Amino acid sequence: METLKLIIQFIFILSLVIAFAFLARLNNSLKLERRFNKYTVDSLKDKNKPFFTIIYNIYLNIRDNLTNYLAKIKIFNRYSKSYEKYLDKSKRQKDDPLSYIATKIIFGIVAFAIVLFSFVLQNRSFDIIGFIILGMSLVVGFFIPDIMLFSQKAIVKRQLENNLLQAIIIMNNAFKSGQSIIQAVSLVSEELTGPISDEFKKMYIDLSFGLSIENVFARFSNRVNIEEAKMMTASLVILNKTGGNIVKVFSSIERNFFNRRKLQEELQSLTASSRAIFIILVMIPVLLVSFIYIFNQNYFSP
Repeated sequence: METLKLIIQFIFILSLVIAFAFLARLNNSLKLERRFNKYTVDSLKDKNKPFFTIIYNIYLNIRDNLTNYLAKIKIFNRYSKSYEKYLDKSKRQKDDPLSYIATKIIFGIVAFAIVLFSFVLQNRSFDIIGFIILGMSLVVGFFIPDIMLFSQKAIVKRQLENNLLQAIIIMNNAFKSGQSIIQAVSLVSEELTGPISDEFKKMYIDLSFGLSIENVFARFSNRVNIEEAKMMTASLVILNKTGGNIVKVFSSIERNFFNRRKLQEELQSLTASSRAIFIILVMIPVLLVSFIYIFNQNYFSP
């Protein structure tokens, strides 16, 4: 009987993982569909929708209804404002802060339901430790979207760091051909893709509306929070105030950034094995204890 419960529990957890993977894939597909929708002809409506599309639409309806309810509560409005700067990093992000808070609440309820279902399968008594575990599952589920959000933010920052050198090279070549700063910024936004293109498009819009070069590049530096961007901003501000040869300045910036990136890559290659060993040593005990607890919960009993 205990073995059957463990098998059911394992199948349930595996099904949730597979469902989450399909929903994540479906979410990416829907984002691509919205991006290319304006370039395509509307297709005939298909009444036979895939199962995961139906589940995803149900989730969106629940989230929207919960968002409308949270909008009436002041404490959630204040709490959601702390996420505005993170959710506004890319124009592709369509969720407003309150919708994100609703998503966090849904994740917390789902995690709570999973642990509660596990307790029911195990016929576990709801003692103090059980209530603590249920409360912890609710808290962990509530903060899972934060982990995903900050992981995505770290990936975007890494992409910006990797593409900033290419942007500087393009700007330097534009200056060598006699183009202005606004033309160089526009060229970078057209030539490159990804987050760096979005940031330079914002800079081009700011310059087009008449903002000064100092303000535009200072805002860019504050948004991306990268050391190389701060150095480039400081160089442009000094150059704009004191004058000088912008080609020589950007050639120097390009050379310094290239040497800096080369040293960083060498350092990462030298410490890669040590970091991998550290991660493995940290994860092995956690995975081992989790594996033993799933298949033999009485192993750690006194």
